[in-house]
Amino acid sequence: MTHNTLPIEIETLTPVHIGSGHELRGNYEYLYFADEKCIAVIDAEKILDFIGIDNIDNWVAAIDQQLNILHHLPQLRNAKALDLAQRIISIPGKAPIAERNGIKAHIHLAEQQPTIPGSSLKGAIRTAILTYLIKSDAGFAQDERNLGSNKGTYTQYHAKQIEANYFGREDRLNRFDELEQSPNKDLLRFLRVGDAYFPAHTCVVKNTIINLFRHGWGEKKEESSFYECIPKGAKTLSSIQIPQELLTQVERKGYIRNGHFELLAPQRLFKLINQHTRLLLQNEIDFWEDEDNPLAIGDYLDHFSELLKQLDGCDEYSCIIRVGGSSGWDFMTGAWSAGKDFMGDDILTYETWVQLKRALRRPKNYPDNVVFPKTRKMVDGGEPIGFIKLKLKN
Repeated sequence: MTHNTLPIEIETLTPVHIGSGHELRGNYEYLYFADEKCIAVIDAEKILDFIGIDNIDNWVAAIDQQLNILHHLPQLRNAKALDLAQRIISIPGKAPIAERNGIKAHIHLAEQQPTIPGSSLKGAIRTAILTYLIKSDAGFAQDERNLGSNKGTYTQYHAKQIEANYFGREDRLNRFDELEQSPNKDLLRFLRVGDAYFPAHTCVVKNTIINLFRHGWGEKKEESSFYECIPKGAKTLSSIQIPQELLTQVERKGYIRNGHFELLAPQRLFKLINQHTRLLLQNEIDFWEDEDNPLAIGDYLDHFSELLKQLDGCDEYSCIIRVGGSSGWDFMTGAWSAGKDFMGDDILTYETWVQLKRALRRPKNYPDNVVFPKTRKMVDGGEPIGFIKLKLKN
């Protein structure tokens, strides 16, 4: 069987965070080296080599008493970060972190390398394709019955029927008269994206939540946190694989409804992704210009304008897409539910969009005219998280 394996270069245009689900605890799982502007994720064996087995009780007691072990254990007072680390996290700029802040860890795979999993990148690509398909033929998505499951007095909103219709469905309805997805008939089954392993050290950033309050936009300080990220400007190689022979056979036999196999041609796919990213970038710029570019977002607008310029420089062999944590509602969903189709008509009616917002909001007592979404996550100072550039290599 023929597999078209296409090598791609991946470059981070902003910091990128793909969470491992673990939060590093200060003085217990990491040590803060202010003079070296870095954090050492602790290697217990290295610490034990420094302090000796006779001092284990002192080590445990220092942690229990929340004492800084770098200062409390005399054997560690001259230690450097590399002496004690299984990996180093750099602290850019003005060291925005204290020694006891929790840090949401980035996922590390393949010999502890910071990684963008292929599943994360494929998920972002899937969103771009789904948004395109809905905007091309919005009829199914416009029927409120297809936006979730009827629970009698309310609708439980989800995208299962939407994805089943546009990507690949079972031949019959389920017992609730709803479409169900079929993994074997899913168009994106034929797009295989490799994991991307980065050689660079990670960095820590303050992930700031900007929220709309009654008095205007400001930081939601109690919910801001610290993220371990792949830094801006990191590069690596990965691959995209398309089983071309299998794809041709499936298309010939009509095994998938509304196949749209042409979208998996690399140049066609990259063009679609760039159109998708451009619209979302421009929508974000327009939104904040309408909000008079509040001080709370810092240089956020400037970063988005710069990303648009970089998008202008993409050719048919390169594209820009957003992945990972803190991408926000619009980039996670493609924002099709609040958008228009390619004919310029609203995809959802105003009434349906209002009902959907009511179901999604937490808490649920917001007036319908409050902007949605009303929060943004960004690096302290305004830099967005998660933008990468893909470039096909010869």
